[in-house]
Amino acid sequence: MGTFFISIYNFFNARKWLLWLFTAFLFISAAFFASKVKLEEDITRVLPQDPKIDRLNQFLQNSKFADKLAVIVSQRDTAAPANPDSLTAVAEQVVTGLQSEPFTAYVSQVTGRMEDTLLFSLLGRVQSNLPLFLEEKDYATLDSLTSPARIAGAVEANYNTLISPAGMVLKKSIAADPLGITWIGMKKLQQLQADDTWTLYDGYLMSKDEKNILLLITPKNGPNKTDINKQFLSQLDGLIDSTLVPTPNVTITYFGATAVAVGNAVQLRKDTLFTQGVTVLLLIVLIALFFRRKRAPLLVMMPVVFGGLFSLAMVYLLQGSISVIALGAGCVVLGVAVNYSLHVFNHYRHLPDIRKVLADLAMPMTVGSFTTVGGFFCLQFVKSPMLQDVGLFAAFSLIGASLFSLIILPHFIVMGKAPAKDAPVKHNLIDRLSGWRPERNKKLVYGILGLTVVFFFTARNVEFESDMMRMNYMPEKLRNAEEKLNRLNDYTAQTVYMLSEGADLNEALQHRAAADTALDRLLSTGALKKTGGPGKLLLSEAEQRKRIERWKNYWSPERTAAVMATLRQEGAKYGFKPDAFNQFQALVTQEYAATRPEQSPLMELPSVSDFVTLKDGSASLSGVLKVDPARKNEVYAALDALLAQPCRARWWSTSNIPPTGWPS
Repeated sequence: MGTFFISIYNFFNARKWLLWLFTAFLFISAAFFASKVKLEEDITRVLPQDPKIDRLNQFLQNSKFADKLAVIVSQRDTAAPANPDSLTAVAEQVVTGLQSEPFTAYVSQVTGRMEDTLLFSLLGRVQSNLPLFLEEKDYATLDSLTSPARIAGAVEANYNTLISPAGMVLKKSIAADPLGITWIGMKKLQQLQADDTWTLYDGYLMSKDEKNILLLITPKNGPNKTDINKQFLSQLDGLIDSTLVPTPNVTITYFGATAVAVGNAVQLRKDTLFTQGVTVLLLIVLIALFFRRKRAPLLVMMPVVFGGLFSLAMVYLLQGSISVIALGAGCVVLGVAVNYSLHVFNHYRHLPDIRKVLADLAMPMTVGSFTTVGGFFCLQFVKSPMLQDVGLFAAFSLIGASLFSLIILPHFIVMGKAPAKDAPVKHNLIDRLSGWRPERNKKLVYGILGLTVVFFFTARNVEFESDMMRMNYMPEKLRNAEEKLNRLNDYTAQTVYMLSEGADLNEALQHRAAADTALDRLLSTGALKKTGGPGKLLLSEAEQRKRIERWKNYWSPERTAAVMATLRQEGAKYGFKPDAFNQFQALVTQEYAATRPEQSPLMELPSVSDFVTLKDGSASLSGVLKVDPARKNEVYAALDALLAQPCRARWWSTSNIPPTGWPS
């Protein structure tokens, strides 16, 4: 092995011009390809790749509600009386700003004030699909509403409403449904809201103490687009600062996956630059103090720099990107890579013949490099993409550093004034420390053996961190915003997200319905506090046909005639014409037909469509479960049991995703 590297040295030593050309080519080409590598700032790359984690990542990437950014407009002095009107004024300014330039390039939708027209639009959707909103248990309520006494009371209440100012607005609704059956369906929309701690004030989502307003932003770019989202959040900070100048009694905070991802990305870059910079600085200082030669730090660090560039170039050619976290771990690699150049440089101090240095070091450095590089390459067999990146970066860094140390570095070392062959080597502190032989100290050896026995038992007490949320870094303002959002949402229950999958939405809904029995049991026992999502509003075609048939059987010709006769009889007492209730008769006798779930009018509502992911050949439906923290293991066991059934449900325990549904 030594003969091989000596022959390379002799070849370049006789052709110095070729050496400089070859060295320049190596650095330029490595730097060129290294500059093209894409830095991945997705912290989920730490997670291992398995089917459940892959589905989790797919869920987070495709679920639109998971990407929402919650903006909280709050009263600064919480002890003072509530002033909701000042909050709505500030919220209106924020919404107006977000709907104008430059936010149109970053924001897909702003959920701010709910207009009155939306309520009537919802009412119309429910009314035109009324049988689909009624479960079997609702027909007991329907029996009560169609009793003669209740019909008489409803007609009287409708008359009083029509002669009031509200009659101009509710006239059409009363004519179409004088018994108020539609409101049974409207209450079903509350299922879209997992939290009941919010109410509506002047169309805004406001906390019950009237001191906080919640706005929801849907960014155009996913949380992984941190470069673009960093610009978006910078613009949002500017909008917040300008809005708060004339209103010092109000605060505005925001929280969501987008903000957390940007915070992680910024901190990862800072940490990477800091750790690498500190490591390089300490190595340079140590080398300078040890060798006491001006060229020593430059010569020793040159293979390390080349190794890093060579590694990034190879990563670009092999996979195109690398995790920033993996680069942050590169400070460990620096400490290993610098050893190669140190061995060559230090050996030359004691043996001022570079060819003998190569003969002595070629074999141990090559074999040692193979074992270390092989160990890092073994990380390709682990399931974590980040650890795979660490292994790839470290292995190629060491390959580049070791080859540079044995091929190029010897020529730079012998440049200039060579040390005299007979000159004595001055031993410094590090030399004297390296000459110490601790293995000859029996007390020290026995002490280490004794501690090994102690550590064998105490090591089993180490616990591993199970909370994956602790991987996230959050600036103080984001932590405060998260705590405020948790307080407002009354997170005494843990949030679990359940995903039902299928070849299409119809099949996904069937799988979701198969889990209802287990969920109802958990609700009855108190293990589940509440469920949310559109799982019981969007219906499979089979369930639609079942409910339509139940409606048709209920409204038999005899029942319809009896109800209409009572309506006309009671209506005549208040001056209603005989044909005033013809629209209601058409409502209960019209023919309904099942439609594909994708064509449901509810899919036009963001609070429904945000929970649905449609792709070619697959579909998924998300649901929210509020779990009693003390009984979460019971819920997890029940959900795991669902995985063994053909319902194809998946679940993940998480939090900090803002609510998406308006309270009904």
